[in-house]
Amino acid sequence: MSLQKSCIVAGTGPGNGAALARAFSKEGFHIVLLARSSDFIQSLASELGNATAITCDLSDEASIAQAAKRIESECPPVEVLIFNAGGASTFRPGTLLNVSPSDLLKTIAARTTGPLSLSQHILPGMVTRKKGSIFFTGATASTRGSKNFALLAIPSFSTKALAESMAREFMPKGIHVSHIVLDGSLESECAREWKPNAGPDDFMQPKDVAASYVMLHNQPRSTWTFELVLRPSVEEW
Repeated sequence: MSLQKSCIVAGTGPGNGAALARAFSKEGFHIVLLARSSDFIQSLASELGNATAITCDLSDEASIAQAAKRIESECPPVEVLIFNAGGASTFRPGTLLNVSPSDLLKTIAARTTGPLSLSQHILPGMVTRKKGSIFFTGATASTRGSKNFALLAIPSFSTKALAESMAREFMPKGIHVSHIVLDGSLESECAREWKPNAGPDDFMQPKDVAASYVMLHNQPRSTWTFELVLRPSVEEW
């Protein structure tokens, strides 16, 4: 295989995940697309050409182990690992009294314990090579537990905690760990339905978000960013 580095996008959908895959593909990476359903990632892999689509459920350790084995045997060494598990775009507010504990555990598994498991497979190679980036996509709920947002905030807090612990342990070993807070609505069909009267500047554009991830990966080590907050210019503070 001619390409010598891989970028894993764990949680590849038609919005932010696809934009991240396209952005890093343009940077010369072989793209590893992970998602629970194969339909979209197979199509995107065909579009990109230099990509491998792997069905993987981030809430299932056996599925993660199988995906990691394929990545190790079929793909170039991983230089970038992005955790982009969905949830914020489809979430709808609701009272804490109606939060299902089992649903909460499933979300935490996909957003935190799953990323921990996959990182345990990928990090050793990065540490050996003393090079790599691990990025976690967060949300406004990563910074505050708002009323009616518990089902989103609790997993988001746990993801940030994982990112912080990982950064403190592995940044000194040459691995750039960053938590990217998407503090606003990402452009999508679902977001348009949620905010039908929104103007053209009210949404973050996936391609612009992806450009920030590329920027983070290319940062010099003397100025690594741990947390980056992205928000539309018209978003109210």
